[in-house]
Amino acid sequence: MIKVRYQQQKQATQTDDGNLQQEQENTMDNLQESNEKSDGGLWSLWQSPSPGGDNTTLPESEWWWPIGGSAKRTRYLDGRSYARAEPFRNENIEKPPQLSDLSPPIASLSKSYWINTPTTLACFGIAYLVFPYIVQFLDHFVTMEPAQLDEITSRFGPGISILYGTFVSLTLSILYKRQQDIQENVASESSLLILITRNLLSLFHNEPCLAVEAGQCAADQVRTMVRSGRGSELLLLMYSDPYARMLELIDVYEDKVIQQGKPGIGVKGSLPAICRDCLKDLHKIRASRLSDESLALPPTHFFILTLLTCLILLGYTISILPAIDELGRCSNESSLLFGVLSTVYILFYNFARDLNEPFDGVYQVRRSAAASHLLETKWLLANHPLLKGKIEFDQAPGEPNESGSVVVRSPGLGDMVFEEEEMREKPDVS
Repeated sequence: MIKVRYQQQKQATQTDDGNLQQEQENTMDNLQESNEKSDGGLWSLWQSPSPGGDNTTLPESEWWWPIGGSAKRTRYLDGRSYARAEPFRNENIEKPPQLSDLSPPIASLSKSYWINTPTTLACFGIAYLVFPYIVQFLDHFVTMEPAQLDEITSRFGPGISILYGTFVSLTLSILYKRQQDIQENVASESSLLILITRNLLSLFHNEPCLAVEAGQCAADQVRTMVRSGRGSELLLLMYSDPYARMLELIDVYEDKVIQQGKPGIGVKGSLPAICRDCLKDLHKIRASRLSDESLALPPTHFFILTLLTCLILLGYTISILPAIDELGRCSNESSLLFGVLSTVYILFYNFARDLNEPFDGVYQVRRSAAASHLLETKWLLANHPLLKGKIEFDQAPGEPNESGSVVVRSPGLGDMVFEEEEMREKPDVS
């Protein structure tokens, strides 16, 4: 069972009546007590009934069925990254960004082997050599007359080919649209992130504490987009959303200005409204990006693609049967054509599977535009006079630390620690 620990923040906010700190301690004690009574943990949050009475527990079949496993992978996207992680490590924060930092990650061999020439030649050679044996095997089962066989294949083949072409067109349309949407959304979000960071630092130029907190919010979002998966970002969004914390800082600033009786004038007076509009756009773009990231095609889609491919190859093989000799041997030309067809179909299948994983493999999301804005944000936070040496870039929220646990800092509650290995295990339902 997952253990959730609440660590009190080192510095509690001081108020005039002195009740806020006591209220915060009472809140943490109540949460710990309720966790212990209910055998707590993150699963109690996931399995608790909704206000309307509907249980939000995932179906048990999702934990073992291949489709469910694929759904979990597309929800978590552990390998997701919109820039190289090395420039954002703590030891490289002071290092100026370079064009080499915009290069995409190198695809792993297990994801890129299919496009190599040896693999393509191997597919062709195996299909070429196996085809005569397939013909001989089918010749023992097909007993109808050649004329009748030609009539069946002439009606069967075109229908399957049309269905296959339609399915291929749909597959490419969905996958290309997904990659395009992800690329556009992350480029827009990263450009707005550097804009909101500059606006907040300009707004809080006389409030060093607020400026540091705003810079830390921007750093948290940058590290999340660079070094954390989609599941970790969703966890951060639920407990400690950087954009929501920026809105709270604007509220605190406006309250201070009103209490001091010194409202902003001129351009500075319009900055809070500009920042709110920018954060509104950021919320919308991030929601679209997170939605597009999870729109991967399910295994059923590729199973149908494989089935249609096998039917086309089967139809071609059956159409060759009337032309074989008395010993059941087919011509060399038919074997060559079968090898070419098989190679093309296998290449397209792997191509579609590669497009279905936009953050790994050969055809990945283009990251240079987003990475340049993220590096700009990092460079601003690392060298700004109010922030230099005060922004933490060591570990992204939701990223497992050395002990394997995940820490998310929730305002008012302190650090919430989840055991990362247990976080995704199947709950004990016995």
